[in-house]
Amino acid sequence: LMYAATPGNPNYLGPASIDSIASQVASAVGPSGPNPEYVFELAASLRAMGADDAHVFDLASAVHERVGEAARSAGP
Repeated sequence: LMYAATPGNPNYLGPASIDSIASQVASAVGPSGPNPEYVFELAASLRAMGADDAHVFDLASAVHERVGEAARSAGP
């Protein structure tokens, strides 16, 4: 299952940097679950297939950093 936002979607960010996309993804949740999980699973699936998608891998790394930052700021 793949999700693609189009310009008619209110969550469509348009052309943006990895940092901007990662910030939006890190806090987003859709009907199928948390967006970070979707990005992590997509990256893992692409790696398992031997696919090389630098954009997805860079995004997964950037989202992982933001999710970690959010967890650290939430405290124990």
